[in-house]
Amino acid sequence: MSPEGMILGGRYRIIKLIGSGGMADVYLASDLSSGMNVAIKILKQEFATNVEFIKRFDTEAKAASSLSHANIVHVFGVGQEGNIRYMVQEYVEGITVKDMILQNGHLDWKVAVPIVIQVGMALDTAHQNGIVHRDIKPHNILITRDRIAKVTDFGIAHASTNHTITLTSGGALGSVHYFSPEQARGGIVSPSSDIYSLGVTLFEMVTGRVPFDGENSVAIAVKHLQEPVPYATNFVPGIPQGLDAIIQKAMQKDPKLRYKSIREMVTELDALMVDPNGSYGIVDANSAETPKEPLDATGVSPVIRQEPNYGKLKDIERSIKTRRRSRWKDNLIVAVVVVLIIGILIGLTYLVTDTLKKSVKQETQSVFVVQDYVGKKISEVQQAFTEHGFTTYKIEYEVRSDYAEDVVIKQNIQPGMEMKNNSSVNVLVLTVSKAPKDVALEDYSGQEYWKVCEKLKVDGYVVRTRPEINNDVEEGLILRTDPPAGTPVKPNSEITIIFSAKSSEIEVPDIIKMDLETARKTIDEAELVLSSVEMSPELQAQNLSEKDLFVMLTDPAPGTKVQRKSAIRIYVGNAEDVARGGTPTPTPEVIGFNVNLVVSGQGSVGGDGVYAPNSAVTISAVPSIGYQFVCWVDETNTPISYSSTYTFIMPDKEVTLTAVFEPTATPTPVPTVTPTPAPTPTPTPTPPPTPTPVPPPPDDQEPDVIIGG
Repeated sequence: MSPEGMILGGRYRIIKLIGSGGMADVYLASDLSSGMNVAIKILKQEFATNVEFIKRFDTEAKAASSLSHANIVHVFGVGQEGNIRYMVQEYVEGITVKDMILQNGHLDWKVAVPIVIQVGMALDTAHQNGIVHRDIKPHNILITRDRIAKVTDFGIAHASTNHTITLTSGGALGSVHYFSPEQARGGIVSPSSDIYSLGVTLFEMVTGRVPFDGENSVAIAVKHLQEPVPYATNFVPGIPQGLDAIIQKAMQKDPKLRYKSIREMVTELDALMVDPNGSYGIVDANSAETPKEPLDATGVSPVIRQEPNYGKLKDIERSIKTRRRSRWKDNLIVAVVVVLIIGILIGLTYLVTDTLKKSVKQETQSVFVVQDYVGKKISEVQQAFTEHGFTTYKIEYEVRSDYAEDVVIKQNIQPGMEMKNNSSVNVLVLTVSKAPKDVALEDYSGQEYWKVCEKLKVDGYVVRTRPEINNDVEEGLILRTDPPAGTPVKPNSEITIIFSAKSSEIEVPDIIKMDLETARKTIDEAELVLSSVEMSPELQAQNLSEKDLFVMLTDPAPGTKVQRKSAIRIYVGNAEDVARGGTPTPTPEVIGFNVNLVVSGQGSVGGDGVYAPNSAVTISAVPSIGYQFVCWVDETNTPISYSSTYTFIMPDKEVTLTAVFEPTATPTPVPTVTPTPAPTPTPTPTPPPTPTPVPPPPDDQEPDVIIGG
């Protein structure tokens, strides 16, 4: 039976299944006392009576709850509800690293290395507390929306001081693609084993494949023991040689040749981000203690290759085959035992029920002790009342969206109180939750989206918004909803509002041969900015009115797509120029260089045009609805200002700047965790020329800088 809708410990209401592993299922749940979302890990029923799995389940809770780190999923506690054994832990909204690899094929090394650094910091905390994870792999690393890595699943973690042997009951703990050679041999695990597994994980992240694969577990284990580690650069070009060397050192067969600690590996990865061309992963062959070998006749020490422990691997393979051959016998024995147990239970149930019925008939006025029924299904409560012959109760229903249907939410008599059955004075009143009725979703088309958003939130709905380019409908008005209007919806349902947003690009209108007065109005209606009107000195001396001046040229040309509020420059002439075919007399000379503005995302920019060298240039950026301004970047994609309004001194060359916009994240309640500084972003190996500062202006305006040389 699915636990969805159940309330565990009188506090956690199960909402839905969000994941499943080898020995447990993970559900999203709501903490009724605090209102925050949590993750409930429930041990699968087939393992609920297995002492070994229960021990591993409790080990995970004990190991994770003893560690406090921003990159480790926090465990709040464990509990038992009937035959359900569960663990309450932090809810992390995101995906696993394995999902990222499957979605992208492989990860760019600049994305993978910061994630591994965070995992290394988490493992360093575990190692300092004497805990070895023993199952580091992409499946056990969660990535949040903010790209924060969270290490989970300490189900087979163990104190490193216990000299833990991984080979137990004919099998090795951990995942065969990721465990270390000492785990494959059934040797003693140590923090160095986690370093090896992290090296395998990093290899898979940057290449999209595991370093060793085979037809079965034994074949893969032998490769871990015997074959050299392949180079990541053989599969994906562009990976720094230093990163390849770090992976090679982390995956050394001999633990003594690996990094001495996970902190040492993290330090080299951090340095790699600063200088990818540096020297890393140097293996100190002298660090491994090797016994002195006798010399042969030539005076040279013979090379002796240490053979891996194939005996234990063959034992594993034989035990697997033996278990497969005897499986049908085990199933037959289990079936017979189950049938016998069911028969015994049926007999006992009949005897107990018959005895209870007789006792109820004899004592119709017996004393009944009230229990705590809040959080229980009313059907279970009524069944208990029937077994005790209790009939002095009444059920009242109340519409509630924060409880599952048919759950007791209140009782008028406190637990522990005694009352007589069939009493005419006291009646136990149980208030039971009732699901709200479906309501047809209204048609909000044409209304302002933010007002409707607030109204639906007050009504108890989960609201999402999404802009859609539509130049025919006023910006900010609702186009439609998802689900569509008229669809029956319940409170707590998710509703998406799609509203109108204007395109960030428009075409320069054709104003050639228009008089200047009409051209000004046309440019303004097109949501563009007329930056300058240029004419010859002779024409300027005539002091003609705007009705007698005509547009000869525009920059940019008509039909060119530009961002809204972009600057337009025009050249004008008189009626004679128009009669000659539109050539101004004389052609104005352009003195200066272009400032080109580009948009990444959705928003508008202003301030581009032609500027004389050493003149002050002020540019501005305005995000579209649903977006926020991030920064200005130059041609090398280097951020130069995080202010939407930016002033600089024009250099003796053309300048191209990009305004970066990103969607505004919709707030989602998440558990509060103690923030830990993320790894410091590292600069590009060959930085571009940095802006030269000039004296700062007054107030809050950013200081002027010179772009380029």
